[in-house]
Amino acid sequence: MILNDFQQLDPSLQVFIKDQVSFPQKFPSVISPQDEMYLFALQNHRIPEKARIRYYFNGRRIFDAVDQVVRWKFQGFNRINSFLDFAGGYGRFTRFLLQELPPEKVWISDIYSDAVKFQQEHFGVNGIVSTVHPENYLVRQKFDCILACSFFSHLPEKTFTLWLKTLYNLITPDGILMFSVHDRDLLPTESKINSDEILFIPESESRSLDVNEYGTSYVGEEFVKQTVNQVSQGEAICYRIAKGICRYQDLYLVAKPPIPEFSSLQFSHHPWGRVEQVNYTPEGELKIKGTVSEINPNSQIEGIFIFVNNQLIKQVKPQNNLDENLILFWSIKAQIPGLSAEDVISIKAINTRGLEWVFEAATLEVLRAATP
Repeated sequence: MILNDFQQLDPSLQVFIKDQVSFPQKFPSVISPQDEMYLFALQNHRIPEKARIRYYFNGRRIFDAVDQVVRWKFQGFNRINSFLDFAGGYGRFTRFLLQELPPEKVWISDIYSDAVKFQQEHFGVNGIVSTVHPENYLVRQKFDCILACSFFSHLPEKTFTLWLKTLYNLITPDGILMFSVHDRDLLPTESKINSDEILFIPESESRSLDVNEYGTSYVGEEFVKQTVNQVSQGEAICYRIAKGICRYQDLYLVAKPPIPEFSSLQFSHHPWGRVEQVNYTPEGELKIKGTVSEINPNSQIEGIFIFVNNQLIKQVKPQNNLDENLILFWSIKAQIPGLSAEDVISIKAINTRGLEWVFEAATLEVLRAATP
């Protein structure tokens, strides 16, 4: 299945895109049927309408993380002449980047040649087919920004080091390298490693790559810092943002001297939550319950917002803590006579940092089918 132009999308996706991007008509919404990130979302959520929203919104969350770094380092995207989305697949993130950068300033690189071709044809970006071995990655272009999201989280120690060196050497003197990893804290207690170690497990969600080359790795902060020091010959320094990618993978920033003042980067995380129940009574009352959490210091959930067909119908604040992880309960009741199964209900939380969590953007029919 391939999703085409904006006007051809189903109403729930149109509602989501209008809400989440600056230029909806220019948003490249097409999803490749080979996109492993979409297929993974479909496996988890089962309902295609929900899987597409998760796929898009995860791309938006990654973009929001990159956006914060770019605005801190460059004061905006208008000062960037070249951006490399390395191991960018079929464009889950790239489609959001193109809201800020013209395609001629964006390079996509991936081991899957079909993924590179897909992005070139549908997004108009520059393409570079990657290689299994970093020594064969012969690229002369330098980049102001390089993002390697969920790539180093799959590498054994040898190629982790070699790819880090390769990408570090491709950033411009004033550029920045951003990459994500699985931190050792994600491991169960019995499998914990030291801060200066890496653990590689030959397993991954990829359906075709050799698990001995592309599995799942976990690292400690000291391992990453020592590796950056090694590949840059002591020149560079890196900065860790714990759970900076989708509140799961750590985000590392690497820059050449003069080293920027990393402590001045005030990074914020998205809220997170889920809808637990959706009911619509014969009397026309919409009832929705859920949970939400906020992990930013000195921040809170500003509100839970419910829209029907893009019109705000109710806003509430979470009520109470459910546990020590600051998970909050919320519920909404609204009298909406005549609500049909095809009406689109979108639900989101916004924190006081201005970041959002989209719970749902789906028809009443889909929401009823997906919740008790």
